[in-house]
Amino acid sequence: MKSTKELLRQKKEGAPWTKHEMSSFVEGMVTERVSQPQIAAFLMAACTRGLTVQETAALTLAMANSGAHIVRGLSQQPRIDKHSTGGVGDKVSLLLAPLAVACGLSVPMISGRGLGHTGGTLDKLESVRGFRTGLSIEEMESFLQHHNLFMAGQTHELVPADRIMYALRDVTGTVENVGLITASILSKKIVEGLDGLVMDMKVGRAAFMNTLGEACALAESMQAVCSEVGLPVTFVFSRMDAPIGMTIGNWLEIEEAELALATSAEKGLQEITIELVAQMVLLGKVATSIADARNTVAGVWKSKMAHSVFHQMIARQGGSWNESVAYYSTLIPAEIVAATDGYIGEVDARSLALATIDAGAGRFVESDFIDHAAGVRLLHSAGSEVRSGDTIALAYASDDTKRDVLAAQLHSIVKITAAPVVQEPSLVIDIWS
Repeated sequence: MKSTKELLRQKKEGAPWTKHEMSSFVEGMVTERVSQPQIAAFLMAACTRGLTVQETAALTLAMANSGAHIVRGLSQQPRIDKHSTGGVGDKVSLLLAPLAVACGLSVPMISGRGLGHTGGTLDKLESVRGFRTGLSIEEMESFLQHHNLFMAGQTHELVPADRIMYALRDVTGTVENVGLITASILSKKIVEGLDGLVMDMKVGRAAFMNTLGEACALAESMQAVCSEVGLPVTFVFSRMDAPIGMTIGNWLEIEEAELALATSAEKGLQEITIELVAQMVLLGKVATSIADARNTVAGVWKSKMAHSVFHQMIARQGGSWNESVAYYSTLIPAEIVAATDGYIGEVDARSLALATIDAGAGRFVESDFIDHAAGVRLLHSAGSEVRSGDTIALAYASDDTKRDVLAAQLHSIVKITAAPVVQEPSLVIDIWS
């Protein structure tokens, strides 16, 4: 048996590790037989020398097996999940999970917090007064068995190796590596005991992957590993230049999602949500064609069944919707007013996200306090005609000074143009199934 020191020396020189060597190294991380400097050395070697498909698959499985798994077969409904690589205003999961359950799927959604300039589903859910994201594995399994849905955070028992590695990736500058990203995402999905996975691969100026080529490289890595471990997966590549929907910020986004399930959503938000849920329905064999799947989702949305599923989940996990609405309605927003006649230009999602983080909607370091009220409500879509004096956006924050600073920033982010901007016909770029 090779020592950790010898394995690291070989990896530094580009030699691949066997499945057994990778498994032993990951086990050593969790049991603390492998030191933090040795883990950091592995991460740097993985970035500089790369990981083969076989190594990435071995790392993914070893990480998945480093802790507990959610029991399979808790209900008769196919167990399908969705994961996004991160966006601005991306409240899709909040609509998608209830819609998927109403369509006949079981959805064990283990979500994350905001990362960089992108928002996190857990932070949005926790803006609901009393909502619990810290569920035990027993609670997760009970909710799946009886209700086919939970939305929660990663527990200490699930994929502990990922928590150890991610903390070091952040401080060693090894976050943006295809193999390590693949293993981090898929290990958390494997422990959910899925029958299928849909990946929303965000592409654009406000995405972690700015180009389609970068997104395809990650998708190819994930596709290869999913094939190795026997997990059916579909990739939906979608645009991430402008915000999704009309709100950015934790409470504002969950409020928009709830209203959308009761009525209808902004065009882009509705399109990408229906497409992702339809791909989940197809993977779960609830429909026989993608056209049938899309029609099923649209019909379920119109029936408002998903709106009921949403509120049942909120209440089941301790949230008080009415109390939340009453609390946030007391906040007075700052108005952003059009200075001239014209058209709403394309909104730079990344700049908007950074401005809302400055106002308290996100974190710069893990210990930062989140102001769940902070955010922006856009009142007009890009291309809409407005008149001088029209209110075009609202800025929110619990701190009045931060709210006013955010409002001032919005004057340069939400611009008025002389002619309508050219809109892309669809948020969806491509689909791999």
